[in-house]
Amino acid sequence: MSKIEFIFKFVRDIFWMAIVDGVVAIVAGILVVLYPDLLGILVGMALILMGIASLAFACKIRKFTKLEIEI
Repeated sequence: MSKIEFIFKFVRDIFWMAIVDGVVAIVAGILVVLYPDLLGILVGMALILMGIASLAFACKIRKFTKLEIEI
């Protein structure tokens, strides 16, 4: 896979992730308005899903780049 193809695929993945994130945020907002007791559960679930998505993107980036980061 060339670098250009990887960049286009990565941007497309980010685009779809942003759409899914927006839809989930809207649904969560509606549920919190209707059922205020769900706020803690929905926030916790959102943080877990965002963390998993971030790890998945980090793994994908690391797989296709040779950038070494030393901590």
